[in-house]
Amino acid sequence: MNRETVVYQEGVSGWESLKGVPPGIRLLLGIDGSLTRALEFLGCGPVSVEILSPPSSETRLVYLCLSGLGPVVQALTQIPSPVSPEDREILMDTRPIGPALSKNRGPLRREGLTILRSPGTGQGVPDFRWERTLLWNRIYDLVVSPGPRLTIREWFLPPLEDVLEGVRLP
Repeated sequence: MNRETVVYQEGVSGWESLKGVPPGIRLLLGIDGSLTRALEFLGCGPVSVEILSPPSSETRLVYLCLSGLGPVVQALTQIPSPVSPEDREILMDTRPIGPALSKNRGPLRREGLTILRSPGTGQGVPDFRWERTLLWNRIYDLVVSPGPRLTIREWFLPPLEDVLEGVRLP
């Protein structure tokens, strides 16, 4: 199985490194706004969150699900130690991370985008459907004011790739 490969790194890579990424996936990987909102419009309905067992007490591991498709994104959110009681509430929130954060926080800003191609999610969740599949994924920091700097990693799962497969550039 192939190893993890960095395809694009903000401030380091040029646009040419993104040419091999399918257009629909490229759009969602590069979005600065809410991935949840984009998924809602794509699926014509709300995104539900399935909370998975996190790898540590400073993390939150979830599936973002669309009605009729099930899980389309797996997301890992990491909050630096020490985790405050308010931050622990965010980790336990059943909503997508953006709405969970914006409840009591100020503006959110994304920094340091890295796009990767990796075998599976590497998170060892009990559902191994995608562990031998090369997945598009991204890592970025979400800067919250006031609050912690979160590191988020999102894996785009095959059902989402199937939906976006027909997107073409002119």
